[in-house]
Amino acid sequence: MAAEKLTKGRLIQIIVTFAVLIAAFTWRTIEHSDNKSINETSCIAVDSCRFEFNSNDYQLEVDPENSAFRVTRVSKAENDDFVEYQGGSHHISEFISLENSREFTFSVRNNEQILQVNVNDK
Repeated sequence: MAAEKLTKGRLIQIIVTFAVLIAAFTWRTIEHSDNKSINETSCIAVDSCRFEFNSNDYQLEVDPENSAFRVTRVSKAENDDFVEYQGGSHHISEFISLENSREFTFSVRNNEQILQVNVNDK
């Protein structure tokens, strides 16, 4: 087979096969990226508030004296989710410092789903 001449038919077959493979990889790459579903909720919090995400209860605690907040999962002892705030990713249940404790937005990431929480005191 290696000693055979490359015919026009064989060259066309190779080019078509490569084109199909490149198209399949490109389509799969485009389809796979950013498949995360983003949900949104609001929370009116002076000291704390509760919200639900993926059948789990979460508690938001705001500490205005220290300009910080934290999110804990109420329904499960393990807190393996992440909180994203101002470009940083933090483990859930750790205090995160705030610039403005009256209004802020953060996201809770749980596997492939994201919940964006808008917090204000009114």
